[in-house]
Amino acid sequence: MYSLGTLPSFVKEEKLLNAIGENIIFADENYDIVWLNSSAVNLLKKVISLFDVDSVEDIIGISMDHFHKEPAYQRELMDPLTTSHKARINIKDTYITDIVINPIKDNDEVKGYVVMLMDVTTKAQEEERKENLIKELSVPVMDIWEKTVAVPLVGTFSNKRIDFVILKLLNVCKEKDTDYLLLDVSGVTELIEKTGSQLEKMITALNTMGTEVIIVGISPKLAIHLKNYSFNAKFISSTKEATKYIMAVQDKENRTEKVLEENF
Repeated sequence: MYSLGTLPSFVKEEKLLNAIGENIIFADENYDIVWLNSSAVNLLKKVISLFDVDSVEDIIGISMDHFHKEPAYQRELMDPLTTSHKARINIKDTYITDIVINPIKDNDEVKGYVVMLMDVTTKAQEEERKENLIKELSVPVMDIWEKTVAVPLVGTFSNKRIDFVILKLLNVCKEKDTDYLLLDVSGVTELIEKTGSQLEKMITALNTMGTEVIIVGISPKLAIHLKNYSFNAKFISSTKEATKYIMAVQDKENRTEKVLEENF
């Protein structure tokens, strides 16, 4: 690997490593810690006492083994390491972080290691994030009328989520022989560039199954975002009005069927 260009003369290595904004630790070939950047110092000040070390200044010279429950297992990972190693770790049941370890080589000989602690969160924050993700991935489906289901979408409308939602809704509509799907988007909290095309993809798939899609809860922000799309769906202001519409259509269809039966 090689870099490109020339660093400005005023950019020193230590200044650069401090400016990155990630927690960076250097260890020598024996796994002894030799340097921490300012972000790592500030992070370790919060947790260093959990490792029976008096102050963050005392960490210099300490082996990385000291910070692992199973040092022997950690060395089994590190000794043959030739490329980047990444894992999600728990720091004393207090912080959760991604750890990235890269060997530093000189003439193919490992001279030390760069350790980066990234996306550091408290355990409580991590649990909250997981809970929010579960909520977003959960798609409650409610039977509200004959052959009619309602689905509230909540959270971020991402690429991964849309595929999950489409698959679930297609299966539900097939199982329930659904004629109408009421899609409530009032809970969509974040829009991405492809939100419009994702909604179009979902509606097209449902139409193919013979299900009419009715969308309620469009916010002004979402309306502006979707103005250039042509959806084969009906937009109604509220769930109450959408339900009235469905009931009226089904009542008309039932009366038409009754007339046809009487004529034949």
